Amino acid sequence: MAPHEDLLLSRMNHWNRAVPERGAGVYLYATREPLPWPSLGAIGANLYVGRSDSSLAARCHFDHAHSGFSTLRRSLGVLLQNELDLVPRPRAPGPSRSNLLNFRFDDAGEARLTQWMRDTLQYAHAAVDENVAAVEKDLIASLQPVLNLTGWKNPNRSVLKSLRAEAVRRAAKGNEAVS
Repeated sequence: MAPHEDLLLSRMNHWNRAVPERGAGVYLYATREPLPWPSLGAIGANLYVGRSDSSLAARCHFDHAHSGFSTLRRSLGVLLQNELDLVPRPRAPGPSRSNLLNFRFDDAGEARLTQWMRDTLQYAHAAVDENVAAVEKDLIASLQPVLNLTGWKNPNRSVLKSLRAEAVRRAAKGNEAVS
């Protein structure tokens, strides 16, 4: 078991748990029980481990205005795109490749995604005083969260990358389905 794993799992709670404004730490998003994902089959409850070197509040993915700055939200969105009727679009206007790679969903879709997250996900965080990256790395290796594409041999990596690449293509084509 990785250091901090017991601490994170003991703090697992619903999305509205108070998050400190300042301070480095690690966090975990999970479901209460494994979910059947159409693209992945049944997967474990641990979805995503992340870190912040300065503010855990800044990494609270429930509070992001949209998915353009959240890997977790983009990954959840491509898995739920049919169920929630999510339409990918560029993060911002302009020709930047980053605006496509870091796509978002239309405003109504972002609201549906946020509500799904609040209804379905649990969240835990733990302050870490030093070596935050090492703690995150250990937690990813130990918990094997299905939406983390690095840090462990994720068997769903290629499927997730393919779904995200398709969303980038759809965003680039003005939200039309790619043939």
